[in-house]
Amino acid sequence: MPNSQAAGATIPVTETVSNYPPEKRGWYVVFVLCCCNIVAFIDRQIINLLVDEIKADLFLTDTQISLLQGLAFALFYATIAVPLGRLADGGNRRNLIAIGVIVWTVAAFACGLATDFWSLFVARMFVGVGEAVLTPAGYSILADLFRERRLGLPVSVMTGSTFFGSGVALLAGGFVIASLTTMDSITLPFVGALELWQAAFMLGATPGIVVAVWFFFSVREPTRRAGLGQRHAPGDAEASFRHAVAYWRSNGQLLTLVYVGLSLLAAAQFATGAWAPAFFIRVHDMQAADIGYVYGLLFMVFGTSGVVFGGWLADRLHASGYRDGNLRAALIGGLGALPMAVAFPIVPSPSLSLALIGLFMFFGTMPFGAGTAVIPILAPPRVRAQLVAIYLLFANFIGQAGGPWFVASVTDRVFGRPEAVGYSLSIVVSTLLVAGALTCWTSLAPLRRYFDDRASA
Repeated sequence: MPNSQAAGATIPVTETVSNYPPEKRGWYVVFVLCCCNIVAFIDRQIINLLVDEIKADLFLTDTQISLLQGLAFALFYATIAVPLGRLADGGNRRNLIAIGVIVWTVAAFACGLATDFWSLFVARMFVGVGEAVLTPAGYSILADLFRERRLGLPVSVMTGSTFFGSGVALLAGGFVIASLTTMDSITLPFVGALELWQAAFMLGATPGIVVAVWFFFSVREPTRRAGLGQRHAPGDAEASFRHAVAYWRSNGQLLTLVYVGLSLLAAAQFATGAWAPAFFIRVHDMQAADIGYVYGLLFMVFGTSGVVFGGWLADRLHASGYRDGNLRAALIGGLGALPMAVAFPIVPSPSLSLALIGLFMFFGTMPFGAGTAVIPILAPPRVRAQLVAIYLLFANFIGQAGGPWFVASVTDRVFGRPEAVGYSLSIVVSTLLVAGALTCWTSLAPLRRYFDDRASA
């Protein structure tokens, strides 16, 4: 494995790895980033409670809904995520995040103005700017605020806020839907009469501007610091896509295994998050507002605690001498979620199904913090955001786009009836977990070799 100089870290700079700020400052930044994540996922996930309303009003199929849930984000990543990562590596990450919050807020509001599939699809694409900006730039900032062996928990807390945000989205969405359902008509100033789903999109977008202003005025851009195995942080000249490509060529096998393995595990969660509400509505005759309350609470408790526990476990494994602790924790989570993935969509009792899906969330979200934290640890400072953005490109095509689409395709093309979505979930989600766990297991040895080579460089 090439040493750190072969990865492009050759330009001398002044900041050493030992000069980190107090961790209380870092944890404040974690808190503000979490609030941004929560707002982003309210705008992103509320569609999962509105599936049948949108289908009826716009005359869509399950497959088209899955494209709105996933492919819209993946296409955005394909065109803009890596350039945004390049901007984060070479410019002011604080300013980039603040602008990103404003853009996705406007896009979320525009979803409520959509009148057909394509206008809603385009608006959903730009809602994807949330993760496309926030995650690469946010991970890069945290890697400059926390030492490598203490980075797993902060990254996991930030990632866990996405599940907390999904829970808030479902709880708030359930409340909004229940409130709007009691109204004879829905009319907003300057907009006019709206369908229920349109009003829900618009109301969900309102907190974004407040969060953007708060982030801009309370978070400072940190000094960029050295990565693992580097004595100095590279200078601005390193912040180029060419250096990211050079690093990829030097470490492509490991990065590909990490990206694909984590993306397959993510696909299992995205598939479940996209279709579990519709499953409970169609199969167990629950109301959208009711499943929003219950499923949202499960997301907040089990999803958030699972991803934070995964980060804690990764840090503990590192402290115990396991250099592959991040991916080892991700592997444990994927295998732990497998039995519940098979069972929760096919058991006859809705209460038992909800209990199983809670356990599934806990184990299934562990890789989101534990696994993804390895990327900013591996990457040189001036290409961190780009490499995180490339991972998100994988995660969105395989996970966000692929997971929901696989379930919808099995429902539409194999079973041919919407009520069979539970069987589709059981088959697809368990298959994704097995594939992801096997890929993560395959990446353990290359990851250990990478750390050995860095230690001897």
